[in-house]
Amino acid sequence: TITNSGTAALNLTGTPLVVIGGTDAGDFTVTSVPGTPVTSGGGTTTFVITFDPSAGGLRTATVSIANDDGDENPYNFSIQGSGTVPSVPEIDVSGLGVSISDGDTTPSATDDTDFGNVPVAGGSNPNSFTITNSGTAALNLTGTPLVVIGGADAGDFTVTSVPGTPVTSGGGTTTFVVMFDPSAGGLRTATVSIANDDGDENPYNFSIQGSG
Repeated sequence: TITNSGTAALNLTGTPLVVIGGTDAGDFTVTSVPGTPVTSGGGTTTFVITFDPSAGGLRTATVSIANDDGDENPYNFSIQGSGTVPSVPEIDVSGLGVSISDGDTTPSATDDTDFGNVPVAGGSNPNSFTITNSGTAALNLTGTPLVVIGGADAGDFTVTSVPGTPVTSGGGTTTFVVMFDPSAGGLRTATVSIANDDGDENPYNFSIQGSG
Protein backbone atom coordinates (compact mmCIF):
# COMPACT_ATOMS: atom_id res chain seq x y z
CA THR A 1 0.00 0.00 0.00
CA ILE A 2 1.27 3.47 -0.92
CA THR A 3 0.04 6.17 1.49
CA ASN A 4 0.30 9.92 0.96
CA SER A 5 0.30 11.71 4.30
CA GLY A 6 1.31 15.03 2.72
CA THR A 7 -0.71 18.13 2.00
CA ALA A 8 -0.57 17.86 -1.80
CA ALA A 9 -1.41 15.08 -4.21
CA LEU A 10 1.38 12.50 -4.73
CA ASN A 11 2.20 11.73 -8.34
CA LEU A 12 3.80 8.46 -9.33
CA THR A 13 6.00 9.33 -12.30
CA GLY A 14 7.74 6.15 -13.42
CA THR A 15 7.21 4.09 -16.57
CA PRO A 16 6.14 1.58 -15.44
CA LEU A 17 4.84 2.98 -12.15
CA VAL A 18 6.54 0.18 -10.16
CA VAL A 19 9.89 -1.09 -11.44
CA ILE A 20 11.31 -4.48 -10.48
CA GLY A 21 15.10 -4.74 -10.68
CA GLY A 22 18.00 -6.69 -9.22
CA THR A 23 19.48 -10.13 -9.60
CA ASP A 24 16.29 -12.18 -9.97
CA ALA A 25 13.92 -9.50 -11.28
CA GLY A 26 12.34 -11.96 -13.71
CA ASP A 27 10.95 -14.00 -10.82
CA PHE A 28 8.84 -11.07 -9.54
CA THR A 29 6.04 -9.48 -11.56
CA VAL A 30 3.80 -6.48 -10.84
CA THR A 31 0.40 -8.04 -11.45
CA SER A 32 -1.71 -5.11 -10.21
CA VAL A 33 -0.54 -1.50 -10.61
CA PRO A 34 -1.15 1.43 -8.27
CA GLY A 35 -3.26 4.44 -9.15
CA THR A 36 -1.92 7.98 -9.55
CA PRO A 37 -2.22 10.65 -8.28
CA VAL A 38 -2.66 9.63 -4.65
CA THR A 39 -4.82 12.11 -2.75
CA SER A 40 -3.34 14.12 0.13
CA GLY A 41 -4.16 13.74 3.80
CA GLY A 42 -3.87 9.94 3.99
CA GLY A 43 -4.95 8.79 0.55
CA THR A 44 -3.85 5.32 -0.48
CA THR A 45 -3.36 3.08 -3.50
CA THR A 46 -2.18 -0.52 -3.73
CA PHE A 47 -0.14 -2.71 -6.02
CA VAL A 48 0.54 -6.45 -6.12
CA ILE A 49 3.81 -8.29 -6.78
CA THR A 50 3.62 -11.99 -7.63
CA PHE A 51 6.62 -14.24 -6.89
CA ASP A 52 7.04 -17.14 -9.33
CA PRO A 53 10.53 -18.61 -8.83
CA SER A 54 12.37 -19.98 -11.85
CA ALA A 55 14.88 -21.93 -9.73
CA GLY A 56 15.40 -23.23 -6.23
CA GLY A 57 17.02 -21.28 -3.40
CA LEU A 58 16.98 -17.61 -2.41
CA ARG A 59 15.73 -15.23 -5.12
CA THR A 60 16.23 -11.48 -4.64
CA ALA A 61 15.06 -8.30 -6.34
CA THR A 62 14.41 -4.58 -5.74
CA VAL A 63 11.31 -2.40 -6.00
CA SER A 64 11.60 1.20 -7.20
CA ILE A 65 8.75 3.73 -7.32
CA ALA A 66 9.50 7.08 -8.95
CA ASN A 67 7.39 9.94 -7.54
CA ASP A 68 7.33 13.67 -6.74
CA ASP A 69 8.06 13.44 -3.00
CA GLY A 70 10.98 15.84 -2.56
CA ASP A 71 13.23 13.55 -0.49
CA GLU A 72 12.03 9.98 -1.27
CA ASN A 73 12.32 9.79 -5.04
CA PRO A 74 12.63 7.05 -6.05
CA TYR A 75 11.21 5.06 -3.14
CA ASN A 76 13.31 1.84 -3.07
CA PHE A 77 13.22 -1.39 -1.08
CA SER A 78 14.40 -4.98 -1.40
CA ILE A 79 12.25 -8.09 -1.73
CA GLN A 80 13.06 -11.80 -1.70
CA GLY A 81 11.60 -15.28 -1.75
CA SER A 82 12.85 -18.85 -1.80
CA GLY A 83 12.18 -21.31 -4.59
CA THR A 84 11.56 -24.81 -3.31
CA VAL A 85 12.23 -27.80 -5.54
CA PRO A 86 9.65 -30.58 -5.09
CA SER A 87 10.91 -33.97 -3.97
CA VAL A 88 10.78 -36.38 -6.90
CA PRO A 89 12.23 -39.83 -7.68
CA GLU A 90 14.66 -40.33 -10.58
CA ILE A 91 15.13 -43.86 -11.95
CA ASP A 92 18.08 -45.28 -13.85
CA VAL A 93 18.81 -48.90 -14.76
CA SER A 94 22.30 -50.19 -15.45
CA GLY A 95 24.08 -53.41 -16.33
CA LEU A 96 27.77 -53.99 -15.61
CA GLY A 97 27.86 -50.44 -14.26
CA VAL A 98 26.75 -48.96 -17.61
CA SER A 99 23.52 -46.96 -17.76
CA ILE A 100 20.80 -48.37 -20.03
CA SER A 101 18.74 -45.54 -21.47
CA ASP A 102 14.98 -45.66 -21.06
CA GLY A 103 13.61 -46.78 -24.41
CA ASP A 104 16.90 -48.34 -25.53
CA THR A 105 16.37 -50.72 -28.48
CA THR A 106 19.99 -51.72 -29.14
CA PRO A 107 21.05 -54.56 -26.82
CA SER A 108 24.78 -54.67 -26.11
CA ALA A 109 27.20 -56.89 -24.23
CA THR A 110 28.64 -53.70 -22.72
CA ASP A 111 25.59 -53.22 -20.45
CA ASP A 112 24.58 -56.91 -20.24
CA THR A 113 21.43 -56.43 -22.33
CA ASP A 114 22.92 -58.86 -24.88
CA PHE A 115 23.14 -62.24 -23.15
CA GLY A 116 25.43 -63.70 -25.78
CA ASN A 117 25.47 -67.28 -27.12
CA VAL A 118 23.83 -69.91 -24.89
CA PRO A 119 23.31 -73.62 -25.75
CA VAL A 120 19.69 -74.59 -26.27
CA ALA A 121 20.28 -77.92 -24.53
CA GLY A 122 21.05 -77.37 -20.85
CA GLY A 123 22.39 -73.83 -21.17
CA SER A 124 21.39 -70.62 -19.39
CA ASN A 125 22.89 -67.23 -18.58
CA PRO A 126 21.78 -64.97 -15.67
CA ASN A 127 22.48 -61.25 -15.98
CA SER A 128 22.06 -58.83 -13.07
CA PHE A 129 20.72 -55.29 -13.45
CA THR A 130 20.76 -52.42 -10.95
CA ILE A 131 18.01 -49.85 -10.42
CA THR A 132 19.34 -46.56 -8.99
CA ASN A 133 17.26 -43.70 -7.58
CA SER A 134 19.19 -40.44 -7.81
CA GLY A 135 16.10 -38.37 -6.97
CA THR A 136 15.07 -36.57 -3.80
CA ALA A 137 12.09 -38.81 -2.98
CA ALA A 138 11.72 -42.56 -2.64
CA LEU A 139 11.18 -44.43 -5.92
CA ASN A 140 8.25 -46.83 -5.93
CA LEU A 141 8.15 -49.73 -8.36
CA THR A 142 4.47 -50.18 -9.09
CA GLY A 143 4.09 -53.05 -11.55
CA THR A 144 2.67 -56.54 -11.03
CA PRO A 145 5.10 -58.18 -11.40
CA LEU A 146 7.71 -55.52 -10.61
CA VAL A 147 9.72 -56.38 -13.73
CA VAL A 148 7.76 -57.47 -16.81
CA ILE A 149 9.32 -59.42 -19.68
CA GLY A 150 7.55 -59.01 -23.02
CA GLY A 151 8.24 -59.21 -26.71
CA ALA A 152 8.67 -61.92 -29.32
CA ASP A 153 10.63 -64.44 -27.23
CA ALA A 154 9.57 -63.44 -23.73
CA GLY A 155 9.35 -67.08 -22.66
CA ASP A 156 13.12 -67.45 -23.07
CA PHE A 157 13.84 -64.81 -20.41
CA THR A 158 12.80 -65.15 -16.77
CA VAL A 159 13.14 -62.79 -13.81
CA THR A 160 14.76 -65.06 -11.22
CA SER A 161 15.47 -62.39 -8.59
CA VAL A 162 13.14 -59.42 -8.10
CA PRO A 163 14.08 -55.88 -7.06
CA GLY A 164 13.04 -54.32 -3.77
CA THR A 165 10.69 -51.37 -3.46
CA PRO A 166 10.69 -48.56 -2.50
CA VAL A 167 14.21 -47.54 -3.53
CA THR A 168 15.64 -44.90 -1.22
CA SER A 169 16.43 -41.43 -2.53
CA GLY A 170 19.86 -39.93 -3.02
CA GLY A 171 21.46 -42.89 -4.80
CA GLY A 172 19.68 -45.90 -3.31
CA THR A 173 19.84 -49.09 -5.34
CA THR A 174 18.16 -52.45 -5.79
CA THR A 175 18.95 -55.29 -8.19
CA PHE A 176 17.14 -57.91 -10.24
CA VAL A 177 18.31 -60.88 -12.29
CA VAL A 178 17.08 -61.99 -15.71
CA MET A 179 17.87 -65.56 -16.81
CA PHE A 180 18.22 -66.36 -20.52
CA ASP A 181 17.38 -69.99 -21.34
CA PRO A 182 16.79 -70.24 -25.09
CA SER A 183 14.13 -72.61 -26.36
CA ALA A 184 15.44 -72.55 -29.93
CA GLY A 185 18.48 -71.60 -31.95
CA GLY A 186 19.16 -68.19 -33.44
CA LEU A 187 18.50 -64.67 -32.18
CA ARG A 188 15.98 -64.46 -29.33
CA THR A 189 14.59 -61.03 -28.41
CA ALA A 190 12.47 -59.56 -25.60
CA THR A 191 11.76 -56.36 -23.71
CA VAL A 192 12.06 -55.36 -20.07
CA SER A 193 9.46 -52.99 -18.59
CA ILE A 194 9.55 -51.53 -15.08
CA ALA A 195 6.51 -49.51 -13.96
CA ASN A 196 7.40 -46.81 -11.41
CA ASP A 197 6.51 -43.35 -10.14
CA ASP A 198 9.25 -41.38 -11.89
CA GLY A 199 7.31 -38.58 -13.59
CA ASP A 200 8.93 -38.89 -17.03
CA GLU A 201 10.30 -42.45 -17.20
CA ASN A 202 7.27 -44.62 -16.48
CA PRO A 203 7.47 -47.34 -17.49
CA TYR A 204 11.24 -47.73 -17.89
CA ASN A 205 11.70 -49.92 -20.99
CA PHE A 206 14.64 -51.48 -22.77
CA SER A 207 15.33 -54.33 -25.17
CA ILE A 208 17.30 -57.51 -24.44
CA GLN A 209 18.49 -60.34 -26.63
CA GLY A 210 20.54 -63.50 -26.75
CA SER A 211 21.37 -66.22 -29.23
CA GLY A 212 20.41 -69.85 -28.82
